[in-house]
Amino acid sequence: MFAKAFRVKSNTAIKGSDRRKLRADVTAAFPTLGTDQVSELVPGKEELNIVKLYAHRGDAVIVYVSGGNPILFELEKNLYPTVYTLWSYPDLLPTFTTWPLVLEKLVGGADLMLPGLVVPPAGLPQVQKGDLCAITLVGNRAPVAIGVAAMSTSEMLTSGLKGRGFSVLHTYQDHL
Repeated sequence: MFAKAFRVKSNTAIKGSDRRKLRADVTAAFPTLGTDQVSELVPGKEELNIVKLYAHRGDAVIVYVSGGNPILFELEKNLYPTVYTLWSYPDLLPTFTTWPLVLEKLVGGADLMLPGLVVPPAGLPQVQKGDLCAITLVGNRAPVAIGVAAMSTSEMLTSGLKGRGFSVLHTYQDHL
């Protein structure tokens, strides 16, 4: 989604009421986060901006920026964490692993194909089609991409790990 440059429509400081609504939305979207973690992610007094932008395909996206770093983005009324947020909360989403050479393709806008997955000895995390997932590289626990599962874990396994596994929304080193 952010593989190419985007156009900023507006960049404004968030109001107190919008900040409280954002905290409630984060709590609803990511129930594994505790109250302290939500307060840390969406700070009470620090500068927090809402950046409205248009992605290169014309998608209208709202990005929440704290301390100069994008922390969340909203697309079609769905809230997503950024890679930078996942570095602080690596267990927020189910995580899948791929090879370091694949990152270049993901940054270029490609989706993660199932043959690129590394299956750990414990097996793949259980997800359903449409679930938000983090993507890491072999040997590095820090997420490098965020994507939406194109099929459930059981479908992935019955397909013999062939086909498109994840629609990638945001990667490390993209324009966001």
